[in-house]
Amino acid sequence: MLVYHPAFDIYNGVFRMLQLLNLMKQDQVELDRLRIWDFYLTFPNEARKITFPQYLSDLKKVFKKDKVNPYEDLIDDKRIFERMQPYQMTALKSLASYGLIDNKQLSKSIIKRTDKEIPQELLKKMEELTIEKSNIIKLILGFDDLPLSGKTGLKYRTGLLEFKYDAH
Repeated sequence: MLVYHPAFDIYNGVFRMLQLLNLMKQDQVELDRLRIWDFYLTFPNEARKITFPQYLSDLKKVFKKDKVNPYEDLIDDKRIFERMQPYQMTALKSLASYGLIDNKQLSKSIIKRTDKEIPQELLKKMEELTIEKSNIIKLILGFDDLPLSGKTGLKYRTGLLEFKYDAH
C-alpha cells in the first residue's frame, strides 16, 4: 500500500525548513535543533510529550493530552525522527544549492540563511498558518534560548536525540 506523508516529501521538507528559517530570531541555528523543530512542525501532536521548562508552562496547556487525535499519535517518535533525517538533509542540501542557506556552514552542521531573497509568492504561502501550526511555531521559537545539549537542553527535553555524549 502506498501512503503519502509530508514528513517523507523532500519538497515539503524544503518548504518547512525555509519556513522555520524565515521565522526564527537568530541568524543561524544548529542542524540538530532545526531537525527537531521540523519534526514538531510536521507532527504537532507530539509536542505534548516534550518536558517543558517552567517559563513555558502556559504554552504547554495548548498541547494537552485530551486534545489529541489518537489516529495521529506516533508509536515510535524516535524512529520516525530517524527516518526523516535523509529527507531533511536532502531538503537542506537543496536549499544550499539554491543559495538560500550557506553551504560551508551546512558542512559544519550549522544552518545559516544567506542574503538571497525568497520569492514573494513563496513568502505568502509560508505566512499562511493554521492555528495548530501557529501554536507549534510559538513553541519552537520559545525554545530558542534553550541549550541544545545537557540535562536542560532540547535533546533531553524532546527525547529525540542522544545528548549524553555531546561535547559541552
